[in-house]
Amino acid sequence: MKFEEVLIPEPGQNEALVKNQFSGINYLDVYFRGGVFPLPSLPATLGVEGAGVLEKLGPGVEDLAIGDHVAYFHVGSGSYAEYSVVPVAKLVKIPSDITFEQAATSMIQGMTAHYLVHSIYPVGPGTKVLVHAAAGGTGSLICQVAKNAGAFVIGTTSTKEKADKARACGADEVIIYSNKDFVQEVNRITKSAGVNVIYDGVGKATFYKGFGCLATRGTMVLFGGASGYPDSLELALLSRSHSVVRPKLVDYIATPEELNERANDVFNWISQGKIKMDSFTVLALSEAKKAHDMLEGKKTTGKLLLKS
Repeated sequence: MKFEEVLIPEPGQNEALVKNQFSGINYLDVYFRGGVFPLPSLPATLGVEGAGVLEKLGPGVEDLAIGDHVAYFHVGSGSYAEYSVVPVAKLVKIPSDITFEQAATSMIQGMTAHYLVHSIYPVGPGTKVLVHAAAGGTGSLICQVAKNAGAFVIGTTSTKEKADKARACGADEVIIYSNKDFVQEVNRITKSAGVNVIYDGVGKATFYKGFGCLATRGTMVLFGGASGYPDSLELALLSRSHSVVRPKLVDYIATPEELNERANDVFNWISQGKIKMDSFTVLALSEAKKAHDMLEGKKTTGKLLLKS
């Protein structure tokens, strides 16, 4: 990755130019950079998530005005930049009591926690949940959203410091996986009953082991692959009527109506104090390479952002 000057893009039909205030760093960016997901062409500007101010409107744009505060998740936006062109259908207005940092974090991590807990496996009172990487940006929000829904939440982290963060985000029990086997610990905590759902954004390092502590008729939700994606699934692993889901956020915000519904739910949770979104690591836009090194090296908790 190189930091360099490029021309400010022009918005086309039903598009808007956003002056980014903050750009979110996500593992999705790492996948694009590493070739797991293909980029349409090279050179390319990374980044799919941001929050900022509307600078210019393209033809056909209605219900928005220059100066509006907006946030977005859009593959192809190239949010690691001072300016991004975004389709209007991908923009959400930011309420006045939500900061740019919170809005940028809400687009992927906030809405991911929303759809995982409320759509993929609807969590309710008494549901036993296992959240991997529970101190991370997404994991810490899943813990909070699941706890608010009445779940008993077990988290895994790599250090004591991260375990403290996970507890502060609602985890009832935290397993430091570098010290103890998470499968044995989950089974001990649940008296061998296992958990009803596992939210796994780690992937290869945890996926297959997780079936050893998944309850009968439980659901394994693989929503990311920070350690790489697991090999092909052996159906014999599902002998206890287990289900496996490999969801993508884009499929759960496929319409402007659903996008706005989920985003506004997250904004309301922040406003009402139901979730805390105040743990940010902010680097300069020129430090994108350092940000990726930190993310891949597990050196962060909370959300990692670039400041334009």
